[in-house]
Amino acid sequence: MKQLIFLFSVCFLISCQKEMELVKANRTIDSTLVDHSPVYIFLETKGKDTLAEVNRKNTIGTTNWIFNVDKRLPLKIAIPEIIQLQERREKAQFHKNEAAGNFYSYTDSVKKTLAFMPFKEVKYTYNSYYSTIYVKENPDYHLHFQTFSVNFKPKNKVSVDGNEVEIGELFSFLKDYTTFAGDGKRVLIYLNFDERITFNQYLSKVIELKALENDMVTISPIHFIYDKKNLPDCDCGM
Repeated sequence: MKQLIFLFSVCFLISCQKEMELVKANRTIDSTLVDHSPVYIFLETKGKDTLAEVNRKNTIGTTNWIFNVDKRLPLKIAIPEIIQLQERREKAQFHKNEAAGNFYSYTDSVKKTLAFMPFKEVKYTYNSYYSTIYVKENPDYHLHFQTFSVNFKPKNKVSVDGNEVEIGELFSFLKDYTTFAGDGKRVLIYLNFDERITFNQYLSKVIELKALENDMVTISPIHFIYDKKNLPDCDCGM
């Protein structure tokens, strides 16, 4: 039944003459999602402008929502739409199911199957906030954590606590670095994303880094999407 539903979704895209490219990742987080309805966030171009076109006509408030987001959209276009949908669902008064979640769809490039990543608990800070600022503003909460700040920038650049790292080596670097520098504390990793990078770069890296999580290591559910122009005086270790 799940495959039939997905095939119907594909037919929907074709019948509306809309093209969508999903994110690809090399692991499956969830593949057994039932009782769901779709949200589509397409890439639209008008002249030199890139826009997001949202279609949620078939969503049912009591179901899990699958967000099908075109991987080519920059975060500055995709994230505000996603935040708006999150807030609209959270504020819904009727026909609400607290157990229902929000999921991103993507393709497992190894298994060649559709997969899903839950993000109901993810909170986005958008435009002018960075994780190191948040940590400094909330010292009591972070007292028993060793925190690390990962920053994803355009042109596949990434840094960890201000130290440049090769993008292909990020996972192994973080695994070793957090063990070495964790000082026996629980590790809390914050992710920061320049708003100019694509949704593909965002989601594929979140999926990859989620594999680091264990009893001592957590990826924070607060994701910082920032506009560098709005952080001129930030001592962020970027």
